[in-house]
Amino acid sequence: MSICYPWFTEIHTQFMRHAQANTLHHAILLHAKPGMGKHAYVHQLADDLLCHHLKFGHACGQCQSCLLNQASSHPDRYVIASDKQISVNEIREALTKLQEHAQLRQRKILIIEHADTMTESAANALLKTLEEPSLNTFLLLTVSDIQRLLPTILSRCEKNTLIIPSLDMIRAWLNEHYQITAADDLMRAYQFAPLSIVNALTEDTEMNYNAFKQDLGAIKQGQLNSLEFAQKWHSQAHQSLGWLQLMLQQKTAQATDKKESLRFLAVSDFVSQQMQRIHHQGTNKRLVLSQVIDKVMS
Repeated sequence: MSICYPWFTEIHTQFMRHAQANTLHHAILLHAKPGMGKHAYVHQLADDLLCHHLKFGHACGQCQSCLLNQASSHPDRYVIASDKQISVNEIREALTKLQEHAQLRQRKILIIEHADTMTESAANALLKTLEEPSLNTFLLLTVSDIQRLLPTILSRCEKNTLIIPSLDMIRAWLNEHYQITAADDLMRAYQFAPLSIVNALTEDTEMNYNAFKQDLGAIKQGQLNSLEFAQKWHSQAHQSLGWLQLMLQQKTAQATDKKESLRFLAVSDFVSQQMQRIHHQGTNKRLVLSQVIDKVMS
């Protein structure tokens, strides 16, 4: 069985090499931006680490452990998954189970998705296990914002930051699995995160980057005004301003003279200020977005 996403192949090979040499770190922290598939990957890593008869570095799919994993009933595999906030009770409950003997007499694994959402008390509850791991016990943590983790957690984990795939790899993957192509500016708009790009191209939505560009074009043609635009996009105000920033960066790089470049830079600075402003409670996002659009289009 191949790895779930090709951009994880290299790091997976490293992990499995260490696992087979019994040198795998007991706490692996995988840091990747949203849209990279890190949660799906750590579950595949857990499958492979728990397999009794690896084939070419991957789970065999046939042993008792693999069959239990396929049925989501492996007794030595525990998962905490929350995209809101992980509480101290969730951590304590999982750690209590982790202290029991492995029922299949091999490895025990705890997966913590979105570990950067742990409360401070939850993180502190996890520390002792990170400091004094039991034999053949492994913790797999995924994070999008590594800065939100306590330094004490970071210092006790092996940190692995996944870099974005190459454009060629993204294009090949999109073509092979979805028979679609993506323009460079769209890939840049979604920060070269393949799963985000797929969602933007395949979801039936009026709130993706292509729709955003179309609405900007409608403003230029006088078919839409800034207030109407802001009414539609205010729920994604931060994302919209981020897309405008990318467009302005491109225009700055393509400017034909210094005066034009400085003008785009000034507008870009204004957009940056407004991105900070919309985080303040009580800020009228419709008004801010409307003002920014007027500034950008002027």
